Amino acid sequence: MTDEMDDYENIDALIEAFQQFSRLNWRRNSISSLKPSELRMLVSIRQGNERAGRKGQTVSDLSKQLKVTSPTVTQMVNSLISQGYAIRTTDAQDRRISEITLTDRGERLAELVTVRTHETFKGMIDYLGKEPSDTLRQLLNGVYEYFEQLNNRQDEF
Repeated sequence: MTDEMDDYENIDALIEAFQQFSRLNWRRNSISSLKPSELRMLVSIRQGNERAGRKGQTVSDLSKQLKVTSPTVTQMVNSLISQGYAIRTTDAQDRRISEITLTDRGERLAELVTVRTHETFKGMIDYLGKEPSDTLRQLLNGVYEYFEQLNNRQDEF
């Protein structure tokens, strides 16, 4: 019976640990009026361009990279375009393909977000120490894999 009680206490403590993150005020340190998902999109466009050696990314590329649906990407991209952070261009060889590129304003913000993110995580590593940070990374990857498997199993039903 005590093992079962310990399990429930561990479960409750783990749930509480995860819920703490949802209660954090992530926007307090925001560097723009964009939503966190839009900032991730800006950085993803920039990183995708650097990796692929191209000027722009397709909606399909971004959808795969961010692991979200194409309609979700399109909605965020449209928002970034309307706010002057990105533009949509048509491929010269294949007019059916459109690429998303950052404006100078979008490029500057993506660079600032990247620098701030690296500073934040460097600070966390300095705070926790290298070994605990490595352990945390491994644990978080394991948690992600667990939930991916759980989602895949639920998709089977």
